[in-house]
Amino acid sequence: MNNGMMTIVLVVVAIFVILTVVNVAYRAVNVDYVTETALVSVGTDSERVKGVFVRDESVLTYNGSGVISYEVADGGKVGVGSVIAGVYSTENQIEIKQRIASLRSELALMERISNPGTTQTAQPSGISELFTQNYKEFLYDRERRDLEELQSRRGDMLVLLSTYQLVTGKDSSYAVKMEKLQAEIAELEQAQETPLKTITAEDAAYFVSYADGYEDTLRIGDVPSLTPERIAEITDNPGNEDGAIGKLIDSYRWVLAAVVDNSEKIYNKGDMVTLKFASTSETVRGEITMLNGDAGADKTVIGVTCQSMSHDLVQHRAETVEIIRGEYQGIMVPRDALHFKDITSENGKSERVRGVYVLSGEQPEFRKLDVIYEGADYVISAQTNESGYLMLYDSIIRKGIDADGQ
Repeated sequence: MNNGMMTIVLVVVAIFVILTVVNVAYRAVNVDYVTETALVSVGTDSERVKGVFVRDESVLTYNGSGVISYEVADGGKVGVGSVIAGVYSTENQIEIKQRIASLRSELALMERISNPGTTQTAQPSGISELFTQNYKEFLYDRERRDLEELQSRRGDMLVLLSTYQLVTGKDSSYAVKMEKLQAEIAELEQAQETPLKTITAEDAAYFVSYADGYEDTLRIGDVPSLTPERIAEITDNPGNEDGAIGKLIDSYRWVLAAVVDNSEKIYNKGDMVTLKFASTSETVRGEITMLNGDAGADKTVIGVTCQSMSHDLVQHRAETVEIIRGEYQGIMVPRDALHFKDITSENGKSERVRGVYVLSGEQPEFRKLDVIYEGADYVISAQTNESGYLMLYDSIIRKGIDADGQ
């Protein structure tokens, strides 16, 4: 190759390099990409509707004089002959009864704290760690609105704090306090009267302290005849009518009836769903056991049979409920980042696939998606290590690029 030809080649190469550098620099300065880091999220396939609780219930009545004091919490299980409530002559007698119960609980805590086996083996550092752990669990129970666990956790924390004071010498003894409590309990017991009447359970059941008037007309056997209009009429109005002092629920089996849009036949008999209620953080699993009328109508009554009982689950007749059909974990991708691209496989077959562009260094590259769930403004793509697919922590380009990656 002569010198002239060599010079031309070098000039062409130099121009190409310069253009490449200029192009990269131009894109780096002038292309304003808006990106989002690919992170794991959970997509929920659900629907919020009005739900109606249907249970087999029987009303408890008392038409005599006196004041009712309940012995069982709502949702509590009672056996045959169990005392549900006592009838007292005045409100003052109930206050005395409640005060005695409170003092006995406090006395039991002090006896627990003063136990030599507790104080002799306890170390300040160990107590501090246990208190911190209980406090974290207390906050968790508060978020869940679990009142029973909160009360139990409060007692445990009080024991730990008081034990710490004893061990470190900040408090010498609870003997004097315990004697005062015992004396006050004895004094109150002298003023306490026996109940005028006790109300007991005739059958094993679950107790609720109110009756709302639907007990005779809304039973599990009535669910197949429920209509959208009937469900719309049912209100949440807990409050005892004349003579009613509560009710007994025959078993822990109950049905949630709701009107749903089933025009795409997404609800089917035998499907398992999760129910999430507006009034509590508690969730319940249930099986769809009934589809009323046209199973493909936009207003279809479904019945979800559940087998769970708690205080929160018996506080309402009707409330907003989220029916969760499924939850899908993967990489969340905003819809405004989606693109379609024709890709030719190794066997020469061309296929139009859905994916996103990500930044690889300074250059956009197309990544395929394995969509497992579609939400209103996002999709969930399954996590995979397969080459060519979107990976965790990729920089997804949301704006600044067209369908051809330019």
